[in-house]
Amino acid sequence: MSEHDPVHDDWERFRVLPSMTDHWERPGWTPGRRSFHWFLTFDSAALRDLAAACQQQLHDLACLDPVPADGLHLTVRRLAFTDEIDPATLATVTRQVAEQCRNQPAFRLRVGPLAGSSGAVRFTVTPWEPLIRLRDAVDDVSSACGLPAVNRRFRPHVGIAYSNRNMPAEPIIRRVAGLRDLPPAEVSVADLRLVRLYRHGRTYQWDTVAVAPLSA
Repeated sequence: MSEHDPVHDDWERFRVLPSMTDHWERPGWTPGRRSFHWFLTFDSAALRDLAAACQQQLHDLACLDPVPADGLHLTVRRLAFTDEIDPATLATVTRQVAEQCRNQPAFRLRVGPLAGSSGAVRFTVTPWEPLIRLRDAVDDVSSACGLPAVNRRFRPHVGIAYSNRNMPAEPIIRRVAGLRDLPPAEVSVADLRLVRLYRHGRTYQWDTVAVAPLSA
């Protein structure tokens, strides 16, 4: 099945995973370190309710750390750790991405159904087209400013729980399978946000550095 059907493809990738990994053991994340990311955030009661309904059905799984309601997000691109980019470059990137966003129309997304990856339980997000356009615009600016390319394949998603240990995936896959019939949430995207991301215990928190509005 091709990636032109992300809902099916995300589930098939997750369904055959042999094991989960510890999401918090990620390269570069030393204590106190922070990172600049481009995020989409959502002021959506429907999404918060959907995430809460799924989390409630997973709450007895100690291997999963739930994402707080105010922590739901979609990562468009990681920019750099804060100690890897100088203020002048950051200002230039932020300004040029804002200029690009003014040429990108606002759009709507469908968040769901539930699937996962080796490190998280997460919602599939569709359609991909406006997200890829946004990601490409950010990539072009980053490359023009001399920042390293991001080679990882972009699979848009909204995480609701992170795996906190290495373990067989089958118990989580089985539980997620029972939640895939819940109706997706429709959300609106009006801007792209540059955030300064940090860890607080086993959750992510962030400060918003800049907001780049999309075209009305």
